[in-house]
Amino acid sequence: MEISLVIGYISLLFIIGSFIAKLADRIGIPDIPLLLITGLLIGPVLGLISPIYAQTIFSFVGTIGLIILLLVGAFEMRWIVLKRVLKTVLKLDTIGLVISLLISGIIFSFIYALPFTNPIGFIYGAVNCATDPATLIPIFSKSDVDPKIAVTLEAESVFNDPLGIVATTLTLSSLGLSKSVNPILDFVMLAFGGLALGYVGGKIFEFVVSKDEFGEYIAPLGVGSAMALWFFGEDVAPHFLGYGLSGYMAVAIMGLYIGNVVTKKPKNSKDMHKMAEFCTDLSSLTRILIFVFLGASISLPLLKSFGIYGLLCAIGTLFIARPIGVFIATAIPPVSSLKERIYFALEGPRGVVPAALAAMIYTNIMHNPGIIPHSITQYMPPEMIAGSILVATFATIFLSVIVEASWAYPLANKLFK
Repeated sequence: MEISLVIGYISLLFIIGSFIAKLADRIGIPDIPLLLITGLLIGPVLGLISPIYAQTIFSFVGTIGLIILLLVGAFEMRWIVLKRVLKTVLKLDTIGLVISLLISGIIFSFIYALPFTNPIGFIYGAVNCATDPATLIPIFSKSDVDPKIAVTLEAESVFNDPLGIVATTLTLSSLGLSKSVNPILDFVMLAFGGLALGYVGGKIFEFVVSKDEFGEYIAPLGVGSAMALWFFGEDVAPHFLGYGLSGYMAVAIMGLYIGNVVTKKPKNSKDMHKMAEFCTDLSSLTRILIFVFLGASISLPLLKSFGIYGLLCAIGTLFIARPIGVFIATAIPPVSSLKERIYFALEGPRGVVPAALAAMIYTNIMHNPGIIPHSITQYMPPEMIAGSILVATFATIFLSVIVEASWAYPLANKLFK
């Protein structure tokens, strides 16, 4: 892809996105649904951006954008509030997530008339079991939703990415598309390795900024450090350790450490304020790119072939699987209030991580169709497996962002005020 073409696309989207975001602000709704619809219009509907180009650019801006949004969201997350909701977060990220995965898989298999033992449905469930901080953090940063509720959902979305990735790796192994030898150890290394890496990164950052004031250079130092942590966990660690560390979790832990430790030191308060302002502005830019390119990345033929089935899968995941998972998980003592459980059940948008996983699966299957066992392809050919998972994931992301981002404020006001 030509550099000039990429710059042209990005410039166009920044300009259009600015007007869209301003319109959303004026009419009092979140900008994410409008940005996603804009991507659909300029991509598959009008054809101004090729889906192939959009997918290529999204794979880059989605990762960069999520790093920045995680850094900002965790930076602003207060530890004193997080401690109060940690038990709920753990229940949602384990029991709730696994139940949601299983029920989503069963729904997918039912819709496509597959045997319930067939792994294809559970691949879809694994891809879509993780909620999205790139959607939730911007929503709650502009609202007066109870911090306890907001932090619960933000923390759930930050910490469930490793489990979603490992669950996807587990299910892909049944198709021959994953080489994981020990998935349990994979998860331990991803999650706890990411925690350790983020803590070390936060300590190093604290040591560096304690030596001198960085002024206007504190922002590139902070963002660069977050990107370096992600790169080490996702790319460097697998070569040396044989296992990856969750770069996304490392970034979140580093942001949490900086926001709750470094900002409390009088010497660093000015620098930290500058970094927060810069990252907040930068997150607005990345949010525009993430959701417009996400909308533009789906092709019209795939939508026509699998759109209806994908929409049914999305409805089942969001309004059956997620609520059941949440209600069972939060029924374990200490039990959350009924209103909180309803809000948690109806506020779990999907986004960047499911989109990246679905795109990866689509590419791998299309490039290696012969690797999938006949016992699976006898029910669904490889091309249909790839297309159905991609479109169902997109429909889940699209519907969850459109609906749950739009009703986040009204639902909170109805339940808690």
